[in-house]
Amino acid sequence: MDAKLPRLNRTQLSNLKKHLFDKELGDPAIGIVHFGLGNFHRAHQAIYTEEAMLAAGGEWGICGVTLLDDVAMQAALQEQDCLYSVLVRDRDGEKAQVIRSIKKVIVAPRQQQELKDLLLSPQVKIVSLTVTEKGYCYDPKTSGLDFNNPAVQHDLANPDQPKTAPGYLVWALKNRKNNPFTVLSCDNLAHNGTILRNVVLQFADAVDKDLAKWIADTVRFPSTMVDRIAPATTDSEREAAVKALGVVDAWPVPCEAFRQWVIEDNFAMGRPAWEKVGAMLVDDVIPYELAKLRMLNGTHSTIAYLSMLAGFETVDEAIADQDVFNLIRNMMDQEIAPTLTVPDSFDRKAYRDQLLARYANPSLKHKTAQISMDGSLKLPPRILGTIADRIAAGQSYSRLALAVAAWMRFLLCKSESGQAYTVSDPMAERLTALAAESAGDNAKLLEKLLAVREIFPEALATNPQVVAEIRKAADALQAQGAKATARQYA
Repeated sequence: MDAKLPRLNRTQLSNLKKHLFDKELGDPAIGIVHFGLGNFHRAHQAIYTEEAMLAAGGEWGICGVTLLDDVAMQAALQEQDCLYSVLVRDRDGEKAQVIRSIKKVIVAPRQQQELKDLLLSPQVKIVSLTVTEKGYCYDPKTSGLDFNNPAVQHDLANPDQPKTAPGYLVWALKNRKNNPFTVLSCDNLAHNGTILRNVVLQFADAVDKDLAKWIADTVRFPSTMVDRIAPATTDSEREAAVKALGVVDAWPVPCEAFRQWVIEDNFAMGRPAWEKVGAMLVDDVIPYELAKLRMLNGTHSTIAYLSMLAGFETVDEAIADQDVFNLIRNMMDQEIAPTLTVPDSFDRKAYRDQLLARYANPSLKHKTAQISMDGSLKLPPRILGTIADRIAAGQSYSRLALAVAAWMRFLLCKSESGQAYTVSDPMAERLTALAAESAGDNAKLLEKLLAVREIFPEALATNPQVVAEIRKAADALQAQGAKATARQYA
């Protein structure tokens, strides 16, 4: 970082007008507490919310909360008066926008009382979350609370000293019965509002059955579908921000130009006018959610695991390979799109082409290693559910089976060139140990991994045709590598 240049902060805004939305934002009070202040939230909901306040007013300033004991984000943003830049990148270049909607950052393990006080403020009308699948502390088999999670066990034993998102939500709702906030999930999770509601209700029921009944009867948990690719920040983005702004931004956010937000319109105490700035407010999110989870997230995961084996570091590098491109295109067309039930206005082929163009964006450099994280939680909604639907319809799913096989061989922690890597997953220790026990033998690899019921339902794992399809793909990957196998399956 250039020590000679000033730091991005509110005193610099008069010099940055071309990087701001047209109107003055003023100083809105905090109306949203958001758990999970990562790049996605800052490239997505925070921008929609600023635009909505500019379009229609309202006190919807955001307090971002990290549940991890990590002060890096807080330190970076506090010095900048919580301002940051978004670097919107496409084939035509880059545009830097300075965002002002975040008003405060709290590190929950260090500022628990401050967070509690804020959650009890009647001004806070929405508590939203982007904490990734594992942050919900849910059991994929039941779509309810994971009572074996050590952090959940801590919170159930110490409900007034929570560590988890469900723990904080239940504590706050217990103390806000006169004016409950709306709980808004913004994660890439099928039926995210329903899962969050299940987790919160089961947590509440374990500590206070009357509270659980009140939450069930009163509190709103709308579902959403969110979409925007926002890779991790590197020093390259920091240098780009300095070049664009003329000031130092310690934590800029790179993202693509495309964005989408579909929201179930079910709020108890009002909401920003997101529909005025491009969000869709609907009665039923599920058709849009399923299309995105399967078409985008499912193929993203497929690209990631094949890339980790083949050595493609970024999505655009992988999709530039014609065989990978054809594989993904045909997977969407022939295996995924037929499982979708979407409104007549939803053009499957146009959506496919839009996704392929987004993957090919050379400016984002979205790391395949980042997409490969947390596969144990992502595989069921992104891939396995689609396979189950194809089986029920009596249709083929060989490319989807290839995605599963690539994930299994990814757990061996070594690319085809011999490059070692680390698997980042809440079940990493167990899964990589099981993979290692197979010693590269695909029959043993499948036997051990398909027995993991947290990921594979018994009906799928014991289906001889499913096992045969995954084994065939795994053997092809082992014998000829990911690139040649992509050509074979394309």
